[in-house]
Amino acid sequence: MERIAVIGSGVVGTATGKGFSKLGHDVVFVDTDPQVVQRLRQEGHQAIEPGALAKVQPSVSMICVPTPNDRNGRQDLSFLEAALAAIGPLLTGDDYHLVVVRCTVLPTVTENLVIPALESWSGGKAGRDFGVCMNPEFIREASAEDDFLSPWIIVIGELNKRSGDLLEDLYSPLCQRNHTPIFRTDLRTAEMAKYAHNLFNAAKISFANETWLVSKELGIDGNQVMALVAQSAEGMWNPRYGIRGGFPYSGNCLPKDIAAFVNLARDLGWPTPLLEATIAVNQRTREAAGRRPALAESITSAAS
Repeated sequence: MERIAVIGSGVVGTATGKGFSKLGHDVVFVDTDPQVVQRLRQEGHQAIEPGALAKVQPSVSMICVPTPNDRNGRQDLSFLEAALAAIGPLLTGDDYHLVVVRCTVLPTVTENLVIPALESWSGGKAGRDFGVCMNPEFIREASAEDDFLSPWIIVIGELNKRSGDLLEDLYSPLCQRNHTPIFRTDLRTAEMAKYAHNLFNAAKISFANETWLVSKELGIDGNQVMALVAQSAEGMWNPRYGIRGGFPYSGNCLPKDIAAFVNLARDLGWPTPLLEATIAVNQRTREAAGRRPALAESITSAAS
């Protein structure tokens, strides 16, 4: 059993803390909002404000604080920085403390901000004196607690093997029960996987909406169209289709059909920016890959 401090008790932090508590760990919730702390206490959980964290002496700290955007659309890391300032002084003991970044951060943040800040606050060396992992969450707000207990994937971005082993041990009972695969990567890959996860979902929703808008102009039920596409398109039912970067689409169908549909939409006076961007990205990929036209034309699928 580990004593786990969950720093930030919003949707992700609450689901994470309650989930590990059900697995038998000693969980302490930490939040700056007194009302959140009081609510968790009323529910029977240990909950404190950051100033009392030193009295808890956790062996694992999981950072689940918000990472909102500022007015310019750039990630605001002030909550993360405050969490690091609270955790850093705890890393001075002899025990190997594991710090887990569970909130969504852009690639390189764990390396360039989290680790230097923890080393500065503690005077120790990451990997040698304390562990660091990046553990993105893939839970949905409406079913966060159930999703934590029944995960479809666990990604562990590890600074070193010892850090990854400690975190995998925490998840192992959960994964064994649900037959959930665990993937261990470097820190940046784990950070990027979370963003790519969200970007893909956003792009898929946008594609459905763009199709729906043009369909509406033609008197077609776009929702029925997308229901059929969900059954027919290999990109929907084959999880390995189209996931290899560096391979532009080609063949007879994809290049001509997307161009024809974009031109139809223009004639209707309805822009299709997502599809137009798709053409541009494909062209840039072709140029970046440095492939001969004949070779590029032979690639009809990025499936492997």
